[in-house]
Amino acid sequence: MDYISNNSQPATVEQVYHDIRHRILKLELEPGQKISENQMCKEYNTSRFVIRNVYNRLSQLGLITIYPQRGTYVSLIDINYIDDLMFLRSAVEKEVLNEIFTNIKESNRLALVEKLEKNLELQEYWKGQKSYNKDFMRLDSEFHKLIIDSVNRYRLVRILSDPMLHIARWRNFDVSIITHRLPELIEEHREIVNAIKDSDLDRAKQGISNHLSSISTLADLAKEEYPQYFTDNEPGFI
Repeated sequence: MDYISNNSQPATVEQVYHDIRHRILKLELEPGQKISENQMCKEYNTSRFVIRNVYNRLSQLGLITIYPQRGTYVSLIDINYIDDLMFLRSAVEKEVLNEIFTNIKESNRLALVEKLEKNLELQEYWKGQKSYNKDFMRLDSEFHKLIIDSVNRYRLVRILSDPMLHIARWRNFDVSIITHRLPELIEEHREIVNAIKDSDLDRAKQGISNHLSSISTLADLAKEEYPQYFTDNEPGFI
């Protein structure tokens, strides 16, 4: 909430929305935590009108759950929903890889590799972090966006952007449960790039599968360590 301490003006809907969403994704507002309108009005020095607008948007994303007469809560994490999202994303990116190897010139493929390698160089800076830092999150998203954009499927990024916020929140568990996970993520990215560079479609697709399948091995560990954060119901319900 840096903008609040640096700005005497009341916070806008957009400012409050992006800040609360960031706090939810970073687990600063924990799954299952009650977040009352009064509390947020005080924290952001703003009106109920602003908070209600923000809550409606976050509810549509499935990041909070509003119970009439009971209150508003940060939604629990639905492992089954995350798993479905990972499956969808993996299927999309494998199909994109098929197009990369069949529909674009080799020179364009090598240009893509060059862009991905530059992205990887920037990722290396965050190798020692113990959380899914927003700057690494941006580089991670950009890495996959470069692949998708290379075959002009950039609209897919917009279509999937809202559901994929749930994956971003999961990544913080992914990284916190296994302390060496960030270096692993970077190496998984590198394997995908190397496979594209070596013109090995099967290896590239396997790299995508490996990169996006970690949830199956971590879910039980996550539930054991943080059982209060998870539900097996539909997303957005606690």
